[in-house]
Amino acid sequence: MSDTRGRVLDAALSCLVAHGFGGTTARAIAQAGGFAPGVIYYHFTDLDDLLVATLAHTCEARAKRYRAELSDVDRAGRAVEMLRTLYDEDTAVGHIAAVQEIYAGARPGSRLAAQLSLETRRWEELAEELLTTLLRGKPLASVVRVPVVASAAVAFYLGMETLTHLDGDRSRPAALFDQAARIAAVFDRIPRLRRRSS
Repeated sequence: MSDTRGRVLDAALSCLVAHGFGGTTARAIAQAGGFAPGVIYYHFTDLDDLLVATLAHTCEARAKRYRAELSDVDRAGRAVEMLRTLYDEDTAVGHIAAVQEIYAGARPGSRLAAQLSLETRRWEELAEELLTTLLRGKPLASVVRVPVVASAAVAFYLGMETLTHLDGDRSRPAALFDQAARIAAVFDRIPRLRRRSS
């Protein structure tokens, strides 16, 4: 990615955070990035094209970070601890606020809505990988349908973020992670089943 294209993507992200979906115009993005509006159209076909690329850019970067931190985690308590840290990072870099704005503004059937579907699936796959690791050898593994739970987890996360985004109550996510940590501590005490020798 060229430095200029990256600057445009970063400016679009910060503009979504600062001005919301409706206020993320070419002029506002250019002002946020300190470049002429024409620079946007050198790298992107139109504003929709830029927003699709911005969504893919931020989700790819954050998913890569999640995978790096969670790849060797096989205990629920540690997973919750890491997810809390990663969530705080998401908030700090503006990822959550920007994605919420895109969800709010995307029109059904648009390129942006299609990209949102792809990115949602990316997060569901990541959740499936983590759940599969955590459930490996546990008695619950035989009754849990991992894709269904992963999809529900992502939907719950998005719903929680929508509510938090609307009312600004940052205690909601903190309470959720505290509750998850308590459940994880109990889950981690459940022994893994030993494989029977043939």
